[in-house]
Amino acid sequence: MSEAAEVPKKNFYCRNCGSSILSDSEKCLFCGSHQLPGRIPFFKFLSESRLFRTVFFFPFMALLSFSIPVLFVFYPISFLDWAWIFIISFFFLFFSIFGLVSEWIFLNKVKGDAKDFREGFFEWQKTLYLRKPYLSYLGMFLFVCVPLLNWENHFTFAISSSAIWTLLLAFLIKVLIPLF
Repeated sequence: MSEAAEVPKKNFYCRNCGSSILSDSEKCLFCGSHQLPGRIPFFKFLSESRLFRTVFFFPFMALLSFSIPVLFVFYPISFLDWAWIFIISFFFLFFSIFGLVSEWIFLNKVKGDAKDFREGFFEWQKTLYLRKPYLSYLGMFLFVCVPLLNWENHFTFAISSSAIWTLLLAFLIKVLIPLF
């Protein structure tokens, strides 16, 4: 036998889901994320990185949500009132919250505890309930209006769920509260 056949191929971990894949693979077999830069657009490559999403992107959105009212105090915009600033801040805050929650839910899918997003959500709820039941109720409250579809990635889930809650808040602030 040749020496090349005897040397086992090295494995490394996927940068999106953490599953073990061969070092010469372009895509992860489990989650489908690309492993080599330069083969796909830069922003898609960056969005498939779990480290980028959890350490930089979602926390940055939370900081942005808190900095928008501060910037509005120093640089007021004449056609926006405080209600709209609150609504925009609420959207970015919920985008970061739902993004980080979707990371936990997708990790259940990656670990093999769930086959799709819906089952991953139920596994996430079970772990919350085992820790503290009140956290489980809060998690259910967050997802009252969010459809439990088979979401493909974190961003579509986070944008849709935060948009739903933001529209509900805008309806309350701009329509229902002025009626009273």
